[in-house]
Amino acid sequence: MTLAIDFDGVIHAYSKGWQDGTIYDPPIPGALNGLRTLMDQHAVFIHTSREPEQVMPWLEGYGFDVTIDERCGTCPNGVPAICADCKGSGLLTFWNHRGQLLVTNRKLPAVAYLDDRAIRFESWSQALVSIGGVAVSPQSPRLLDATPSVEERVAPEMAVVVPAAVLADLVKVAAHVSVGKSFAFIGQGRPYPDATARRALGALDDAGLLEQFRTP
Repeated sequence: MTLAIDFDGVIHAYSKGWQDGTIYDPPIPGALNGLRTLMDQHAVFIHTSREPEQVMPWLEGYGFDVTIDERCGTCPNGVPAICADCKGSGLLTFWNHRGQLLVTNRKLPAVAYLDDRAIRFESWSQALVSIGGVAVSPQSPRLLDATPSVEERVAPEMAVVVPAAVLADLVKVAAHVSVGKSFAFIGQGRPYPDATARRALGALDDAGLLEQFRTP
C-alpha cells in the first residue's frame, strides 16, 4: 500500500518553526529507521509544503534513494508521452514504488497520511469539537467568540488529557444545560442526554479524574 509522510515535524525536527525556510534541524529521533522500515513493506512518499528540490538533497544526505515527481523518474527513455505513471506531464499521478522515496508538494492518493498536525475526520460535529473554539447546536454549528488558548486558561500542572469521544459527550450535556435545567427536551424532541452524561462521567472516573470531587 502507499503511505504519505509529512516532512516538517515528522521527519525534520522543525523545532523553531518555518524561520527563514531553511531545513536547519536534524531528523527526529527514530525517523530515519522508521522510514526505512515502512519502505521495506510499502510505497512511501514525502508530502511537504516545501519545494521538493529543497527536501531531496537533505534526504539523500542520509542515504535515501529519492526522486521528485517533476522529473517522474519512471518515464521510458525518449518516449515520455506514453509514460503510464505521469501521463507524459512529468507529474506523477500515483506512487507505488518500494525502496525509493518520492518527494512531492501535491496530495497524491495514499492509504494513510502521517502528519503531526492532522485531525482525523469522522464527522463535521466531531471535527469542529476536535479543532476547538466551535459550539455545535442541533441546527448548525456556530463559531464562538475568540477564547484564550488552553495554556492561557489552565495551568500546565492542572491540564489533563480527555479522550475526544468523552469530550464530545460532555459538550452535548453542556449544550443542554446551557439552555436551562428546566428544559425536558432539546432540539427536535430529544430527551435530556442522561445516558450520555453517565457514559462521559464513567469514562472520566475510570481515568481517575473524578477522585478529587468525591465528598468524604
